[in-house]
Amino acid sequence: MADQKYPQSAESNEYRYLDYLWLDEIATGLTAGAEKHPGETWRDIPAAEHAARALRHLSMWLAGDRSDSHIINASMRCMMARAMEREENQNYDPEESDALREENKELWAELNKYRLRDFEGGAE
Repeated sequence: MADQKYPQSAESNEYRYLDYLWLDEIATGLTAGAEKHPGETWRDIPAAEHAARALRHLSMWLAGDRSDSHIINASMRCMMARAMEREENQNYDPEESDALREENKELWAELNKYRLRDFEGGAE
């Protein structure tokens, strides 16, 4: 039945591939955030800051911290980063990119440690 073709135009974005339980967790997290910080204050934060905080949540999850919903928090921050990126509609100049890379050097080192461990057969 999954291979059934219907006489209609192809969809440009296939919503059937979304995990709706994950999407519901994102909506629940965003609702809790809106109650804690009313007025969509996340829109006052630049995309790069949202991305850095998403990486922080992923790093904590990779380090084994399960005390918070880090995957959901990272997902929300990625959504916020993308929304702000669209609003900002800007490209960083090389000096600004270098400064951001330097600022996140420790985080990248931590993430690379896990990446190397996982892909070199040392995953726990």
